[in-house]
Amino acid sequence: MIESPIQKYHQRFIEIKAEKGINTDVSSLSDLIEKDPSGVNNYFMAAIGMSTLMLRIGSVIQLCSKLQRLDDQGDALFMKQVIENLRESLPSDTSWKNIWMISVSPESKWSNPIQQTKGGSSLIDRFITFRNRFVHQQISLNPEQSSQLIKGIEIFDEMADLIALFNEGELHEKEGQFYWNLSGDLIPLHPYLQVGEKDGLPYIFQGLYDNKQNAAFLNTFFGDEIKQGAIEHVEPAFEPLKNAIKGGAGQVFDHSERLSYYRACFVGRERERNEIINFTKSDCEQNVLPIKSPAGMGKGALMADLIYQLQNQAEKANIPILYHFCGAGMQNSLHATLYHLILQGKRNQWWSIENETISRKLERLPSKYIDLIHLFQELLDEHFKNPRNNSTENLVILIDGLDEAQVAYSNLRISDWFFKYNEKEEQEDEWRSSSTIRWIFTYRCADDGAENFYRFPAMKEVSLNKMLQPLEGLKPEAVNEAFREFNVSDEFKKAVILNAEIN
Repeated sequence: MIESPIQKYHQRFIEIKAEKGINTDVSSLSDLIEKDPSGVNNYFMAAIGMSTLMLRIGSVIQLCSKLQRLDDQGDALFMKQVIENLRESLPSDTSWKNIWMISVSPESKWSNPIQQTKGGSSLIDRFITFRNRFVHQQISLNPEQSSQLIKGIEIFDEMADLIALFNEGELHEKEGQFYWNLSGDLIPLHPYLQVGEKDGLPYIFQGLYDNKQNAAFLNTFFGDEIKQGAIEHVEPAFEPLKNAIKGGAGQVFDHSERLSYYRACFVGRERERNEIINFTKSDCEQNVLPIKSPAGMGKGALMADLIYQLQNQAEKANIPILYHFCGAGMQNSLHATLYHLILQGKRNQWWSIENETISRKLERLPSKYIDLIHLFQELLDEHFKNPRNNSTENLVILIDGLDEAQVAYSNLRISDWFFKYNEKEEQEDEWRSSSTIRWIFTYRCADDGAENFYRFPAMKEVSLNKMLQPLEGLKPEAVNEAFREFNVSDEFKKAVILNAEIN
Protein backbone atom coordinates (compact mmCIF):
# COMPACT_ATOMS: atom_id res chain seq x y z
CA MET A 1 0.00 0.00 0.00
CA ILE A 2 1.22 3.52 -0.81
CA GLU A 3 0.00 6.93 0.22
CA SER A 4 -3.10 7.79 -1.79
CA PRO A 5 -3.16 11.12 -3.66
CA ILE A 6 -6.97 11.04 -3.52
CA GLN A 7 -7.09 10.84 0.28
CA LYS A 8 -4.50 13.62 0.42
CA TYR A 9 -6.53 15.96 -1.83
CA HIS A 10 -9.72 15.03 -0.02
CA GLN A 11 -8.21 15.84 3.36
CA ARG A 12 -6.93 19.20 2.11
CA PHE A 13 -10.41 20.01 0.77
CA ILE A 14 -12.03 19.17 4.11
CA GLU A 15 -9.50 21.25 6.05
CA ILE A 16 -9.78 24.35 3.87
CA LYS A 17 -13.56 24.19 3.88
CA ALA A 18 -13.61 24.04 7.69
CA GLU A 19 -10.90 26.67 8.11
CA LYS A 20 -12.64 29.19 5.85
CA GLY A 21 -16.14 28.38 7.07
CA ILE A 22 -17.43 27.65 3.55
CA ASN A 23 -21.16 26.96 3.54
CA THR A 24 -24.21 27.38 1.32
CA ASP A 25 -25.61 30.52 2.91
CA VAL A 26 -25.67 33.32 0.32
CA SER A 27 -25.07 36.12 2.79
CA SER A 28 -22.22 34.29 4.52
CA LEU A 29 -20.49 33.44 1.24
CA SER A 30 -20.86 36.99 -0.08
CA ASP A 31 -19.25 38.38 3.09
CA LEU A 32 -16.42 35.87 2.86
CA ILE A 33 -15.71 36.79 -0.76
CA GLU A 34 -15.44 40.43 0.26
CA LYS A 35 -13.19 39.75 3.27
CA ASP A 36 -11.04 36.83 2.11
CA PRO A 37 -11.19 36.32 -1.68
CA SER A 38 -7.87 34.45 -1.76
CA GLY A 39 -9.13 32.03 0.90
CA VAL A 40 -12.32 31.36 -1.07
CA ASN A 41 -10.26 30.88 -4.21
CA ASN A 42 -8.04 28.37 -2.38
CA TYR A 43 -11.16 26.44 -1.43
CA PHE A 44 -12.41 26.25 -5.02
CA MET A 45 -8.99 25.28 -6.35
CA ALA A 46 -8.71 22.52 -3.73
CA ALA A 47 -12.23 21.34 -4.61
CA ILE A 48 -11.49 21.28 -8.34
CA GLY A 49 -8.18 19.49 -7.75
CA MET A 50 -9.83 16.82 -5.60
CA SER A 51 -12.74 16.33 -8.01
CA THR A 52 -10.55 16.19 -11.11
CA LEU A 53 -8.30 13.58 -9.53
CA MET A 54 -11.29 11.51 -8.44
CA LEU A 55 -12.69 11.69 -11.98
CA ARG A 56 -9.46 10.64 -13.65
CA ILE A 57 -8.28 7.91 -11.28
CA GLY A 58 -11.86 6.64 -10.94
CA SER A 59 -12.04 6.39 -14.74
CA VAL A 60 -8.75 4.49 -14.88
CA ILE A 61 -9.97 2.05 -12.23
CA GLN A 62 -13.22 1.44 -14.14
CA LEU A 63 -11.42 1.14 -17.49
CA CYS A 64 -8.88 -1.38 -16.22
CA SER A 65 -11.56 -3.31 -14.35
CA LYS A 66 -13.59 -3.74 -17.54
CA LEU A 67 -10.54 -4.68 -19.59
CA GLN A 68 -9.89 -7.41 -17.03
CA ARG A 69 -13.55 -8.58 -17.24
CA LEU A 70 -13.66 -8.88 -21.04
CA ASP A 71 -13.79 -12.38 -22.45
CA ASP A 72 -11.65 -13.60 -25.32
CA GLN A 73 -14.04 -12.17 -27.91
CA GLY A 74 -13.73 -8.68 -26.51
CA ASP A 75 -16.03 -5.75 -27.13
CA ALA A 76 -15.22 -3.79 -30.27
CA LEU A 77 -17.55 -0.88 -29.52
CA PHE A 78 -16.08 -0.38 -26.07
CA MET A 79 -12.55 -0.57 -27.43
CA LYS A 80 -13.34 1.91 -30.18
CA GLN A 81 -14.51 4.44 -27.59
CA VAL A 82 -11.35 3.90 -25.54
CA ILE A 83 -9.23 4.58 -28.61
CA GLU A 84 -11.23 7.69 -29.51
CA ASN A 85 -11.09 9.21 -26.01
CA LEU A 86 -7.54 8.30 -24.96
CA ARG A 87 -5.51 7.86 -28.12
CA GLU A 88 -7.08 9.81 -30.97
CA SER A 89 -7.51 12.98 -28.90
CA LEU A 90 -5.95 14.50 -25.82
CA PRO A 91 -8.00 13.26 -22.85
CA SER A 92 -10.18 15.97 -21.33
CA ASP A 93 -12.49 15.82 -18.32
CA THR A 94 -15.25 14.87 -20.75
CA SER A 95 -13.09 12.11 -22.24
CA TRP A 96 -12.42 10.66 -18.80
CA LYS A 97 -16.13 10.86 -18.02
CA ASN A 98 -16.87 8.93 -21.21
CA ILE A 99 -14.35 6.28 -20.18
CA TRP A 100 -16.02 5.97 -16.76
CA MET A 101 -19.47 5.69 -18.36
CA ILE A 102 -18.63 2.97 -20.87
CA SER A 103 -16.52 0.98 -18.43
CA VAL A 104 -18.55 0.86 -15.23
CA SER A 105 -20.71 -2.13 -14.39
CA PRO A 106 -24.36 -0.95 -14.03
CA GLU A 107 -24.85 -2.77 -10.73
CA SER A 108 -21.71 -1.26 -9.20
CA LYS A 109 -21.72 1.64 -6.72
CA TRP A 110 -19.33 3.33 -9.13
CA SER A 111 -22.22 3.82 -11.58
CA ASN A 112 -23.97 6.32 -9.28
CA PRO A 113 -21.77 9.36 -10.12
CA ILE A 114 -22.47 9.03 -13.86
CA GLN A 115 -26.18 8.24 -13.67
CA GLN A 116 -28.45 11.01 -14.86
CA THR A 117 -31.13 12.10 -12.47
CA LYS A 118 -34.65 12.51 -13.80
CA GLY A 119 -34.76 15.85 -15.59
CA GLY A 120 -31.14 16.58 -14.68
CA SER A 121 -27.50 15.73 -15.22
CA SER A 122 -25.19 13.28 -13.52
CA LEU A 123 -22.89 14.40 -10.71
CA ILE A 124 -19.83 14.10 -12.97
CA ASP A 125 -21.54 16.15 -15.71
CA ARG A 126 -22.47 18.86 -13.21
CA PHE A 127 -18.90 18.97 -11.92
CA ILE A 128 -17.43 19.28 -15.43
CA THR A 129 -19.89 22.04 -16.36
CA PHE A 130 -19.14 24.05 -13.23
CA ARG A 131 -15.40 23.46 -13.48
CA ASN A 132 -15.29 24.69 -17.10
CA ARG A 133 -17.38 27.77 -16.33
CA PHE A 134 -15.24 28.61 -13.29
CA VAL A 135 -11.90 28.07 -15.04
CA HIS A 136 -13.01 30.17 -18.03
CA GLN A 137 -14.31 32.85 -15.64
CA GLN A 138 -17.92 32.61 -16.69
CA ILE A 139 -18.40 32.16 -12.94
CA SER A 140 -16.09 34.30 -10.84
CA LEU A 141 -15.56 35.10 -7.16
CA ASN A 142 -18.08 37.89 -7.17
CA PRO A 143 -20.72 38.37 -4.45
CA GLU A 144 -23.26 38.89 -7.23
CA GLN A 145 -22.62 35.33 -8.39
CA SER A 146 -22.94 33.78 -4.95
CA SER A 147 -25.94 31.67 -5.92
CA GLN A 148 -23.97 30.04 -8.76
CA LEU A 149 -20.97 29.55 -6.51
CA ILE A 150 -23.19 27.86 -3.94
CA LYS A 151 -24.32 25.38 -6.58
CA GLY A 152 -20.64 24.60 -7.06
CA ILE A 153 -20.16 24.13 -3.31
CA GLU A 154 -23.04 21.66 -3.29
CA ILE A 155 -21.48 19.77 -6.21
CA PHE A 156 -18.13 19.59 -4.42
CA ASP A 157 -19.76 18.26 -1.26
CA GLU A 158 -21.23 15.45 -3.38
CA MET A 159 -17.86 14.84 -5.03
CA ALA A 160 -16.20 14.68 -1.61
CA ASP A 161 -18.63 11.92 -0.63
CA LEU A 162 -17.13 9.76 -3.41
CA ILE A 163 -14.20 9.16 -1.08
CA ALA A 164 -16.23 6.21 0.21
CA LEU A 165 -15.72 4.47 -3.15
CA PHE A 166 -11.96 4.93 -3.02
CA ASN A 167 -11.77 3.86 0.63
CA GLU A 168 -13.07 0.43 -0.36
CA GLY A 169 -9.79 -0.28 -2.16
CA GLU A 170 -6.22 0.96 -2.21
CA LEU A 171 -3.35 1.62 -4.57
CA HIS A 172 -0.83 -1.19 -4.48
CA GLU A 173 2.64 -1.20 -6.03
CA LYS A 174 4.12 -4.45 -7.25
CA GLU A 175 7.26 -4.86 -9.34
CA GLY A 176 7.21 -1.24 -10.48
CA GLN A 177 3.54 -1.10 -11.50
CA PHE A 178 0.37 0.13 -9.80
CA TYR A 179 -2.65 -2.04 -9.08
CA TRP A 180 -6.04 -1.32 -7.55
CA ASN A 181 -6.30 -3.71 -4.62
CA LEU A 182 -9.93 -4.56 -3.92
CA SER A 183 -10.15 -7.17 -1.15
CA GLY A 184 -7.06 -8.90 -2.46
CA ASP A 185 -8.10 -8.76 -6.12
CA LEU A 186 -5.37 -6.84 -7.95
CA ILE A 187 -6.48 -4.87 -11.00
CA PRO A 188 -3.49 -3.66 -13.10
CA LEU A 189 -3.65 0.08 -13.80
CA HIS A 190 -0.65 0.17 -16.12
CA PRO A 191 -0.01 2.05 -18.38
CA TYR A 192 -2.69 4.65 -17.53
CA LEU A 193 -1.31 5.12 -14.00
CA GLN A 194 2.45 4.69 -13.76
CA VAL A 195 5.16 4.73 -11.11
CA GLY A 196 7.51 7.72 -11.42
CA GLU A 197 11.05 6.48 -12.05
CA LYS A 198 12.67 9.04 -9.74
CA ASP A 199 10.11 9.54 -6.97
CA GLY A 200 7.92 6.44 -7.12
CA LEU A 201 4.78 8.58 -7.07
CA PRO A 202 1.67 7.90 -9.20
CA TYR A 203 1.63 9.65 -12.59
CA ILE A 204 -1.58 9.63 -14.63
CA PHE A 205 -1.79 9.49 -18.44
CA GLN A 206 -2.31 12.90 -20.09
CA GLY A 207 -2.26 12.00 -23.77
CA LEU A 208 -0.05 11.43 -26.81
CA TYR A 209 1.94 14.29 -28.30
CA ASP A 210 4.44 14.91 -31.11
CA ASN A 211 2.52 12.92 -33.71
CA LYS A 212 1.79 10.30 -31.03
CA GLN A 213 5.47 9.61 -30.49
CA ASN A 214 5.55 10.79 -26.87
CA ALA A 215 3.22 10.24 -23.94
CA ALA A 216 2.76 12.81 -21.16
CA PHE A 217 2.05 11.88 -17.55
CA LEU A 218 1.05 14.17 -14.68
CA ASN A 219 2.28 13.77 -11.10
CA THR A 220 -0.88 13.25 -9.05
CA PHE A 221 0.74 14.75 -5.96
CA PHE A 222 2.57 17.83 -7.20
CA GLY A 223 1.33 18.46 -10.75
CA ASP A 224 4.67 18.28 -12.57
CA GLU A 225 4.70 16.52 -15.94
CA ILE A 226 7.01 13.92 -17.43
CA LYS A 227 7.24 12.43 -20.92
CA GLN A 228 8.15 8.98 -22.14
CA GLY A 229 8.35 7.22 -25.51
CA ALA A 230 4.81 6.28 -26.50
CA ILE A 231 5.74 3.43 -28.84
CA GLU A 232 7.59 1.56 -26.12
CA HIS A 233 5.47 2.32 -23.07
CA VAL A 234 1.88 3.16 -24.08
CA GLU A 235 1.14 1.92 -27.61
CA PRO A 236 1.36 -1.75 -26.57
CA ALA A 237 -1.78 -1.17 -24.47
CA PHE A 238 -3.67 0.28 -27.44
CA GLU A 239 -2.61 -2.32 -30.03
CA PRO A 240 -5.01 -5.09 -28.88
CA LEU A 241 -7.85 -2.55 -28.85
CA LYS A 242 -7.09 -1.40 -32.39
CA ASN A 243 -6.78 -4.98 -33.63
CA ALA A 244 -10.13 -5.93 -32.11
CA ILE A 245 -11.80 -3.00 -33.86
CA LYS A 246 -10.23 -3.90 -37.21
CA GLY A 247 -11.33 -7.48 -36.77
CA GLY A 248 -14.90 -6.54 -36.04
CA ALA A 249 -14.99 -8.75 -32.96
CA GLY A 250 -17.44 -7.61 -30.37
CA GLN A 251 -20.60 -8.03 -28.43
CA VAL A 252 -23.88 -6.22 -28.83
CA PHE A 253 -24.91 -3.71 -26.19
CA ASP A 254 -26.78 -5.29 -23.30
CA HIS A 255 -30.03 -3.35 -22.90
CA SER A 256 -31.60 -5.98 -20.65
CA GLU A 257 -31.61 -3.83 -17.52
CA ARG A 258 -33.10 -0.87 -19.35
CA LEU A 259 -35.77 -3.06 -20.94
CA SER A 260 -36.66 -4.59 -17.58
CA TYR A 261 -36.86 -1.19 -15.89
CA TYR A 262 -38.92 0.40 -18.66
CA ARG A 263 -41.34 -2.54 -18.91
CA ALA A 264 -42.03 -2.22 -15.17
CA CYS A 265 -43.20 1.33 -15.93
CA PHE A 266 -45.51 0.32 -18.79
CA VAL A 267 -49.22 0.76 -18.11
CA GLY A 268 -52.18 2.19 -19.98
CA ARG A 269 -50.51 2.39 -23.41
CA GLU A 270 -52.21 -0.53 -25.11
CA ARG A 271 -53.84 1.64 -27.80
CA GLU A 272 -50.54 3.23 -28.78
CA ARG A 273 -48.72 -0.10 -28.63
CA ASN A 274 -51.30 -1.76 -30.86
CA GLU A 275 -51.03 1.10 -33.36
CA ILE A 276 -47.29 0.47 -33.60
CA ILE A 277 -47.70 -3.31 -33.84
CA ASN A 278 -50.13 -2.78 -36.72
CA PHE A 279 -47.46 -0.64 -38.38
CA THR A 280 -44.86 -3.40 -37.98
CA LYS A 281 -47.20 -5.92 -39.66
CA SER A 282 -48.24 -3.61 -42.48
CA ASP A 283 -47.09 -3.81 -46.09
CA CYS A 284 -47.86 -0.17 -46.87
CA GLU A 285 -45.21 2.02 -48.47
CA GLN A 286 -45.07 4.37 -45.47
CA ASN A 287 -42.42 2.35 -43.62
CA VAL A 288 -40.75 5.07 -41.48
CA LEU A 289 -42.52 5.86 -38.20
CA PRO A 290 -41.22 8.77 -36.10
CA ILE A 291 -42.55 8.85 -32.51
CA LYS A 292 -41.97 12.22 -30.91
CA SER A 293 -42.90 13.89 -27.65
CA PRO A 294 -41.54 16.27 -25.05
CA ALA A 295 -39.47 14.64 -22.31
CA GLY A 296 -41.32 12.49 -19.81
CA MET A 297 -44.17 11.12 -21.94
CA GLY A 298 -43.16 7.44 -21.71
CA LYS A 299 -41.46 6.72 -25.05
CA GLY A 300 -38.90 4.38 -23.50
CA ALA A 301 -41.50 2.32 -21.64
CA LEU A 302 -43.62 2.06 -24.78
CA MET A 303 -40.65 0.88 -26.88
CA ALA A 304 -39.57 -1.66 -24.26
CA ASP A 305 -43.04 -3.19 -24.21
CA LEU A 306 -43.17 -3.20 -28.02
CA ILE A 307 -39.88 -5.13 -28.15
CA TYR A 308 -41.21 -7.59 -25.60
CA GLN A 309 -44.44 -8.11 -27.54
CA LEU A 310 -42.63 -8.71 -30.84
CA GLN A 311 -40.13 -11.10 -29.26
CA ASN A 312 -42.63 -13.08 -27.20
CA GLN A 313 -45.73 -13.32 -29.40
CA ALA A 314 -44.38 -15.78 -31.97
CA GLU A 315 -47.79 -17.34 -32.52
CA LYS A 316 -49.02 -14.00 -33.90
CA ALA A 317 -46.32 -12.96 -36.34
CA ASN A 318 -42.77 -13.58 -35.06
CA ILE A 319 -41.51 -10.35 -36.62
CA PRO A 320 -37.74 -10.01 -36.10
CA ILE A 321 -36.54 -6.75 -34.56
CA LEU A 322 -33.20 -4.97 -34.40
CA TYR A 323 -33.21 -2.32 -31.70
CA HIS A 324 -30.95 0.18 -29.99
CA PHE A 325 -31.48 2.54 -27.06
CA CYS A 326 -29.30 5.63 -27.32
CA GLY A 327 -27.97 6.31 -23.86
CA ALA A 328 -24.68 6.98 -22.18
CA GLY A 329 -21.27 7.34 -23.83
CA MET A 330 -20.67 5.25 -26.92
CA GLN A 331 -24.32 4.16 -27.10
CA ASN A 332 -25.22 7.69 -28.19
CA SER A 333 -23.30 7.45 -31.45
CA LEU A 334 -25.17 6.54 -34.64
CA HIS A 335 -21.89 4.98 -35.77
CA ALA A 336 -21.95 2.65 -32.76
CA THR A 337 -25.66 2.06 -33.35
CA LEU A 338 -24.85 0.64 -36.79
CA TYR A 339 -22.28 -1.71 -35.27
CA HIS A 340 -24.88 -2.83 -32.75
CA LEU A 341 -27.64 -3.46 -35.30
CA ILE A 342 -25.32 -5.41 -37.62
CA LEU A 343 -23.98 -7.49 -34.73
CA GLN A 344 -27.51 -8.20 -33.47
CA GLY A 345 -28.45 -9.49 -36.91
CA LYS A 346 -25.29 -11.56 -37.05
CA ARG A 347 -25.93 -13.07 -33.61
CA ASN A 348 -29.49 -13.99 -34.63
CA GLN A 349 -28.27 -15.41 -37.97
CA TRP A 350 -30.46 -13.06 -39.97
CA TRP A 351 -27.73 -12.23 -42.52
CA SER A 352 -26.98 -14.71 -45.29
CA ILE A 353 -23.24 -15.33 -45.49
CA GLU A 354 -23.00 -17.33 -48.72
CA ASN A 355 -21.48 -14.29 -50.41
CA GLU A 356 -17.76 -14.39 -49.64
CA THR A 357 -17.36 -10.60 -49.59
CA ILE A 358 -20.24 -10.16 -47.14
CA SER A 359 -18.96 -12.99 -44.97
CA ARG A 360 -15.53 -11.37 -44.83
CA LYS A 361 -17.00 -7.97 -43.94
CA LEU A 362 -19.09 -9.48 -41.14
CA GLU A 363 -15.93 -10.99 -39.69
CA ARG A 364 -14.01 -7.72 -40.02
CA LEU A 365 -16.55 -4.93 -39.73
CA PRO A 366 -15.54 -1.68 -41.46
CA SER A 367 -14.38 1.03 -39.07
CA LYS A 368 -15.31 3.99 -41.31
CA TYR A 369 -18.83 5.33 -40.83
CA ILE A 370 -19.65 5.55 -44.56
CA ASP A 371 -18.39 2.02 -45.20
CA LEU A 372 -20.53 0.77 -42.34
CA ILE A 373 -23.59 2.50 -43.84
CA HIS A 374 -22.87 0.80 -47.18
CA LEU A 375 -22.63 -2.59 -45.49
CA PHE A 376 -25.88 -2.11 -43.58
CA GLN A 377 -27.72 -1.03 -46.72
CA GLU A 378 -26.38 -4.05 -48.60
CA LEU A 379 -27.38 -6.43 -45.80
CA LEU A 380 -30.93 -5.06 -45.80
CA ASP A 381 -31.26 -4.99 -49.60
CA GLU A 382 -29.77 -8.37 -50.49
CA HIS A 383 -28.80 -10.50 -47.50
CA PHE A 384 -31.64 -10.49 -44.95
CA LYS A 385 -32.74 -14.06 -44.11
CA ASN A 386 -36.38 -13.97 -43.20
CA PRO A 387 -37.16 -16.36 -40.30
CA ARG A 388 -39.40 -19.21 -41.46
CA ASN A 389 -42.27 -18.42 -39.12
CA ASN A 390 -42.31 -14.68 -39.86
CA SER A 391 -45.64 -14.44 -41.64
CA THR A 392 -45.16 -10.79 -42.64
CA GLU A 393 -41.66 -10.98 -44.19
CA ASN A 394 -41.03 -7.67 -42.37
CA LEU A 395 -38.00 -6.65 -40.30
CA VAL A 396 -38.39 -3.95 -37.63
CA ILE A 397 -35.52 -1.55 -36.93
CA LEU A 398 -36.09 0.53 -33.79
CA ILE A 399 -33.88 3.32 -32.44
CA ASP A 400 -34.97 5.01 -29.22
CA GLY A 401 -33.67 8.43 -28.19
CA LEU A 402 -32.31 10.00 -31.38
CA ASP A 403 -32.07 13.33 -29.55
CA GLU A 404 -29.39 11.87 -27.28
CA ALA A 405 -27.37 10.70 -30.27
CA GLN A 406 -27.72 14.14 -31.84
CA VAL A 407 -26.52 15.94 -28.70
CA ALA A 408 -23.48 13.69 -28.24
CA TYR A 409 -22.41 13.42 -31.91
CA SER A 410 -24.07 16.28 -33.76
CA ASN A 411 -22.10 15.64 -36.97
CA LEU A 412 -23.85 12.28 -37.46
CA ARG A 413 -27.48 12.35 -38.60
CA ILE A 414 -30.04 9.63 -39.17
CA SER A 415 -30.53 10.98 -42.70
CA ASP A 416 -26.95 9.79 -43.43
CA TRP A 417 -28.32 6.25 -43.55
CA PHE A 418 -30.68 7.04 -46.42
CA PHE A 419 -28.06 8.11 -48.98
CA LYS A 420 -25.53 6.42 -51.20
CA TYR A 421 -22.00 7.84 -51.35
CA ASN A 422 -19.21 8.12 -53.88
CA GLU A 423 -15.53 7.34 -53.31
CA LYS A 424 -15.02 10.81 -51.84
CA GLU A 425 -17.71 10.05 -49.26
CA GLU A 426 -19.99 12.65 -50.84
CA GLN A 427 -23.73 12.07 -50.87
CA GLU A 428 -25.04 11.12 -54.29
CA ASP A 429 -28.25 9.20 -54.80
CA GLU A 430 -30.93 8.62 -52.21
CA TRP A 431 -31.21 5.11 -50.76
CA ARG A 432 -34.62 3.68 -49.94
CA SER A 433 -35.11 0.39 -48.16
CA SER A 434 -37.78 -2.10 -49.11
CA SER A 435 -41.16 -1.44 -47.50
CA THR A 436 -40.65 -4.73 -45.63
CA ILE A 437 -38.12 -2.86 -43.47
CA ARG A 438 -40.23 -1.06 -40.84
CA TRP A 439 -38.26 1.81 -39.27
CA ILE A 440 -39.24 3.24 -35.88
CA PHE A 441 -37.46 6.29 -34.40
CA THR A 442 -38.27 7.99 -31.11
CA TYR A 443 -37.00 11.38 -30.01
CA ARG A 444 -37.84 14.35 -27.87
CA CYS A 445 -39.39 17.27 -29.69
CA ALA A 446 -39.30 20.90 -28.69
CA ASP A 447 -42.43 22.52 -27.32
CA ASP A 448 -43.00 24.16 -30.69
CA GLY A 449 -42.82 20.77 -32.42
CA ALA A 450 -39.69 21.63 -34.44
CA GLU A 451 -37.86 18.54 -35.76
CA ASN A 452 -35.28 20.05 -38.11
CA PHE A 453 -32.78 19.39 -35.34
CA TYR A 454 -32.87 15.66 -36.19
CA ARG A 455 -32.60 16.15 -39.94
CA PHE A 456 -34.88 13.34 -41.00
CA PRO A 457 -34.78 12.56 -44.69
CA ALA A 458 -37.67 14.23 -46.49
CA MET A 459 -39.34 11.02 -47.59
CA LYS A 460 -42.80 10.19 -48.79
CA GLU A 461 -42.38 6.95 -46.84
CA VAL A 462 -42.80 8.70 -43.46
CA SER A 463 -45.94 7.47 -41.73
CA LEU A 464 -48.16 10.02 -39.99
CA ASN A 465 -50.12 9.10 -36.89
CA LYS A 466 -51.72 11.72 -34.65
CA MET A 467 -51.70 9.30 -31.71
CA LEU A 468 -47.89 9.11 -31.83
CA GLN A 469 -46.88 12.52 -33.23
CA PRO A 470 -46.76 13.78 -30.62
CA LEU A 471 -47.11 11.06 -28.00
CA GLU A 472 -49.01 12.62 -25.12
CA GLY A 473 -48.82 11.92 -21.41
CA LEU A 474 -50.53 8.97 -19.81
CA LYS A 475 -54.23 9.77 -19.57
CA PRO A 476 -56.19 9.19 -16.32
CA GLU A 477 -58.88 7.31 -18.28
CA ALA A 478 -56.24 4.89 -19.60
CA VAL A 479 -55.03 4.19 -16.07
CA ASN A 480 -58.61 3.78 -14.86
CA GLU A 481 -59.20 1.21 -17.59
CA ALA A 482 -55.97 -0.64 -16.81
CA PHE A 483 -56.93 -1.00 -13.14
CA ARG A 484 -60.67 -1.39 -13.67
CA GLU A 485 -60.72 -4.90 -12.18
CA PHE A 486 -58.58 -3.97 -9.19
CA ASN A 487 -59.52 -2.09 -6.06
CA VAL A 488 -56.85 0.62 -6.03
CA SER A 489 -56.98 4.14 -4.65
CA ASP A 490 -56.91 7.39 -6.63
CA GLU A 491 -53.57 8.19 -4.98
CA PHE A 492 -52.16 4.94 -6.36
CA LYS A 493 -53.36 5.79 -9.86
CA LYS A 494 -51.82 9.25 -9.64
CA ALA A 495 -48.54 7.66 -8.60
CA VAL A 496 -48.72 5.32 -11.61
CA ILE A 497 -49.14 8.29 -13.96
CA LEU A 498 -46.18 10.05 -12.36
CA ASN A 499 -43.92 6.99 -12.37
CA ALA A 500 -44.78 6.28 -16.01
CA GLU A 501 -43.18 9.56 -17.06
CA ILE A 502 -39.98 8.08 -18.38
CA ASN A 503 -37.69 10.22 -20.54
